Formats: sequence, C-alpha cells, structure tokens
Amino acid sequence: NWWAGMRVGCLPLKELSSWHSPRLCTPKTNVMFLKTHKTASCTILNLLYRFGEKHNLTFALAKGYHFDYPKFFNSRSVQGFSEQSGQHYNMMCSHMRFNRPEVQKVMPADTFYISILRHPVSLAESSFNYFNFLAPAFKHSASFEDFIANPWKYYVPDLLFNHLARNMLWFDLGFDHNANFSLQFAQSVVAEIQQSFHFILLADYFDQSMVLLRDALCWSLDDVVTFRHNARTNAKPKCLSPAQEEQLKKWNALDWYLYQSFNTTFWKKVERFGKLRMDKEVAILQARREELQNLCLLKGGKPPEVKPSLGQGVERCQTGHVTMMTYTLNSNLSISDKELCSRMIREEYEYTDLMRKKQFPKT
Repeated sequence: NWWAGMRVGCLPLKELSSWHSPRLCTPKTNVMFLKTHKTASCTILNLLYRFGEKHNLTFALAKGYHFDYPKFFNSRSVQGFSEQSGQHYNMMCSHMRFNRPEVQKVMPADTFYISILRHPVSLAESSFNYFNFLAPAFKHSASFEDFIANPWKYYVPDLLFNHLARNMLWFDLGFDHNANFSLQFAQSVVAEIQQSFHFILLADYFDQSMVLLRDALCWSLDDVVTFRHNARTNAKPKCLSPAQEEQLKKWNALDWYLYQSFNTTFWKKVERFGKLRMDKEVAILQARREELQNLCLLKGGKPPEVKPSLGQGVERCQTGHVTMMTYTLNSNLSISDKELCSRMIREEYEYTDLMRKKQFPKT
C-alpha cells in the first residue's frame, strides 16, 4: 500500500505549526519530474501543479497531454519552445520516455530531477488492470494469472505498447526494456540513472517519500500534502502465490533490479534523515492530510465500499476492469477553502489545460 505509514489521531499544535513555519533554506523552484506509469505519479503531478500555480512558475507543457510518448522525448514536443530563444521553464512533469540531452535543452542547469518507482509485482497487477485494453500482451491474455504462467505466449517484443507489459519503468527511464538481464548491464544503467536524478521516490512508501522530498526541496507542509489521484476504488490485496510473484520478478528482471537498488538507496536516505524524525514527520503529514480531507471532501474522501462477490466473507481479487476514485467537495466551504480544495482534487488533464490557458492565453 503506497499510502503506507503510521496513523495518528492528533498531534500537539506546536508540532503541526512548526511544519508551517518559514524554512531557513531556499525553496527549489526548478523541478523535473519523470512521470512513470501506475506509480502514484498523478498524485505527484497534482502537488507540482499546485506549487507552480501558487508561485506563478512556468511549465514545459506537451502539445497534448504527454511528450509524444512512447517515443523518446524531443524538445520540439514542448509547446512554444524554441531552442534558439534560450528559453527555459521551471517545471516539467508530463509523461515522456526520458531523454536527458533533450530535457536539458528545456530545463535550467540547476534543475532538481526526480522520479518514482513501484514494486514490480504490485505494478504488474495494476498495469494489467489499467492497460489490458492497450497492451497487446495483456489484451490477449485470458486473465492476469494466465499471463503470469506463460508471458511469452502473449508477448511480442517491440509491438506498440507492449512495453507496458514488461520492464515498464526501465522503458520510461529511457532504456531497452527487452534487453537480456546481466548484472554488469543493470549496474551500469542504475549508475547512469543516479547521475541523472537527484532523488527517486518509492510509491510503496509514499508518505516517507513526501517527507524526504519536502526536505530536499525546502517546501512547506501543505506543498507536499496530497489526496490520492487516479487510484482504484476497488483495489484488492494481492492474491498471488509466492511462485507467481517470483515469476513476475523474473519476467520484469530489469525493473526488479532497479527497484531493489533504489529501495536500498531510499532507506539509506531515511537513516541519514533519522528514523525517529521520519516517524514524527510522517505522523504530522498524515494528520494534516486527514484534516484537509475532513475539511474538503464529502465523507472525508472515503471511497465507496466494494462488497464481497463470491459469498459471505469472500472477496474476488479483481482484474480486467477498473473503477477510479473521484472526489466530491463539501458544499459549505468558504471561498478560500473551496479554492484550496479544488486545487487538491483537480485531475491531470484539467490541471494541464488550466496551466496551458495561463501560459498561452491567446492560443
């Protein structure tokens, strides 16, 4: 569960207020976020759009809603960009296949680069649910279990959108997702990623990631408090056997090595940050989120319950269809609270259109 972390009922006011106090450091305003798929990246996108809108920052926007994905990113796909003008933007956060030299043409030299990963087993299950109409390998499989048992029966390398079915993170980061695994090759790619990105977040430890991100960017508490976006209301506990999980790790061997490597790096960062300090700040973050959910959202934003479908006490592990979570605002909000809450629930395409209208009012 990427919404992982300790729960709290309440915290002393002085602890909450300390997170709202001015920071001694200088907030970073140039941020590039490589938006990977099915990794809570829509939630990150929302907080980046909110921060940019709050501080009147510019965004490198795609001419549509992604930068010609799944092609490698090219600076020509940025709306209004001209390499000759020397123009740069503060923020970049739409889907792309990473291409560092082209990104550097668009973003300032002091840009802070981030991305997010997710455990390949839960990522594969989520991807099958979400992309089974798009990825041919998923589309032709009778079930997720059927795909796991014999992926090569359905998977054709280099077929359009089949990258969504194998080593998808590796692909988004700009590398060959069909390459044969070798330790030397995997280590060299991880080293290259470490050179390109300042921080890799983990969706499986989302709140801890937000605490570390806030610290790295020198942002305020409310800058990193989020509601879940593009999440399923019918999410179920994994119902895979250990053997099936191992099969998925082997099938996504490159992503599995990638995740293990940055999982190790992540927890080293937590150790340097301080485990007790981390627990305390996660609790503060969660308390503020709960406060805002109760303020903003009807029924506190709790998703509708999914009833058992196979008899009393038995729940189906659902695959093949997705019901996405949506939010309804409370009706008695003040004008200022409604503006805040509306920003927090604004979805990706709507926010992208809003920022495009602000940057290109005559278009």
